[in-house]
Amino acid sequence: MSTVNTMKSRWRRIYLLGDSLTQQSFSVGGWGARLGDKYQRIFDVNNRGFSGYTSTYVSMIIARLLEEDQVAERKDVAACVILLGSNDAVLKEADKRHVPVDTYITNMRAISAALSKAGVGVDKQVFIGPPPVAEEKWRAHLEADPAPRPMNLSNEQTQQYSQAVSVLAEELGVGGFVELHAFIQQQENWPELLNDGLHFSPSGNAVVAERVGATLDKILKTDSLKQAYPECRESLIEFTAAL
Repeated sequence: MSTVNTMKSRWRRIYLLGDSLTQQSFSVGGWGARLGDKYQRIFDVNNRGFSGYTSTYVSMIIARLLEEDQVAERKDVAACVILLGSNDAVLKEADKRHVPVDTYITNMRAISAALSKAGVGVDKQVFIGPPPVAEEKWRAHLEADPAPRPMNLSNEQTQQYSQAVSVLAEELGVGGFVELHAFIQQQENWPELLNDGLHFSPSGNAVVAERVGATLDKILKTDSLKQAYPECRESLIEFTAAL
């Protein structure tokens, strides 16, 4: 017997998919948490970020993940935001997780197709390009680790992944593409937007949330959306009538 609840839910979802940049986005002041605040009583924001994952790892679990979250059955995902690439771009000689850029694009294409198969079409998908790397800060972070690690990221190499996924986004015709690599570097004292040289600082999270939110607003046409359930009224008669 099916356990799927077939009753149509008022609570449509925004689905966040990615690595630690997404997993950490639900921390206080994180870009995902800010989206949850922005869309309260309109959309539920689901965080499916997996620290350390590359696009290869995500492509291996995406079908199971969507099934577990009943995405196809519930048909309630209004948008999916995908941020991957930073871990793919690690230096091959320093980190075994390295994913060649061509394979990264193949994986991103497969992830997009899996979402489409589950009913989250390309028009509901938002790709975010990987942000820049503040190399001096990231090197210091790695060296301060109890088990120091060699430098494993290059800002120049990460840029190649950002450019490649932007081309894929245009090819697929996704609902939106949020470019971060160049945009962040155009900001004054841009390394301050990254707390360790890779992950977003509070001010960096604010920048990302604003850019992603603006893109989602266009896709979701939020100007015409109303909060779920009527506002509280002093009169129960008026409240009942508004239900």
